[in-house]
Amino acid sequence: GDWEVGYRFAASPNVTGQTIGDITGIDKKGWEYLWVRYEHQKDETANELIQRPISVHIERVYRTNDLNDLGI
Repeated sequence: GDWEVGYRFAASPNVTGQTIGDITGIDKKGWEYLWVRYEHQKDETANELIQRPISVHIERVYRTNDLNDLGI
């Protein structure tokens, strides 16, 4: 007989121009994973250690494709 195919999609917004600490201009696509590497730095005013971001890393979680290829 005939087949019925269903589609379900999830979306996550892109982020552009994000700033984390002194690191600016961060762009991340919706389903990418962003993580930050920190270093300890002494805050002389508060006399305590704080975490200062030193690098931002973006990892691809899923492959991307053009949804127009589905023909729906």
